Amino acid sequence: MAKNKTVDTLVEDVEKLFTNISKGKELKMPKKKVAKLMAGLEEVLHQWATPRGQSSGLRMSNVGRPNRQLWYDVNTDATAEEMGPDVMFRFLYGHVVEEFLLFFVDLAGHKVEMQQAEVDVCGLKGHIDSVIDGVVIDIKTASDYSFKKFKEGKLSENDPFGYLAQLAGYEHGLKREGGGFFVANKSTGELCLFRPDDLEMPNIETRITKVREELKQDKAPEERCHPIIDIGKAGNQGLHNSCKWCSHKVACNPDARVFRYSTGDLFFTHVEKRPRSDIEEVTKEYYK
Repeated sequence: MAKNKTVDTLVEDVEKLFTNISKGKELKMPKKKVAKLMAGLEEVLHQWATPRGQSSGLRMSNVGRPNRQLWYDVNTDATAEEMGPDVMFRFLYGHVVEEFLLFFVDLAGHKVEMQQAEVDVCGLKGHIDSVIDGVVIDIKTASDYSFKKFKEGKLSENDPFGYLAQLAGYEHGLKREGGGFFVANKSTGELCLFRPDDLEMPNIETRITKVREELKQDKAPEERCHPIIDIGKAGNQGLHNSCKWCSHKVACNPDARVFRYSTGDLFFTHVEKRPRSDIEEVTKEYYK
């Protein structure tokens, strides 16, 4: 009788599928499992293509994000930037890869269940990605920079998207512990499994209570999500890299100046010396 698998061999088993194909061994894919994958992809596509506005309020998936960002999410929909086509495509790409990862996990002989099961913690709802071999597993795709944090177990040192709080909520809702993240590097295709120590996990009930109190305030919390950083050596300062993708950076920084570099637009919060003359200032494109 075959021994039940555990998440400890998750990466090894999925990679073995790919290795076998590269060696000329056919991957057997039962029709029912392929049909389930296709149905999941169709649902992902429909959800991605359905306009939902800039914010859906407080959710389990965002409750761990910085309080200031959440305040803007909930209270200032009208000032949020529209997501560009590149961001929209990255969202779709990530969701599609996540569906395929669960498909391969299943083919590798691991037990996948409770996909998109709803949980409720203190009235805050969320939907888990899956329970694999009895363990709550959240599926992520990550950049090189973010993937390194998962692989090296350093997510708690810099968790701007609140992934640990998200996982804590899913675990609490299902009354389970020891969950983790199954992560794919979007650049290299490398996989890793990260199961944070219980001491790294926030108390999700306390977190939800604190955030709700902050969101009731008339103005955004004073504490910035991320510190202002130096830009160059001329005394100029600007937004932290983690603010780059925030749709509220304009509302959050009403006096900023924006300069267009070849690598993208940079938001300066203090200009001691204007960037060189060939760098165009595009502040008016953002602040109209």
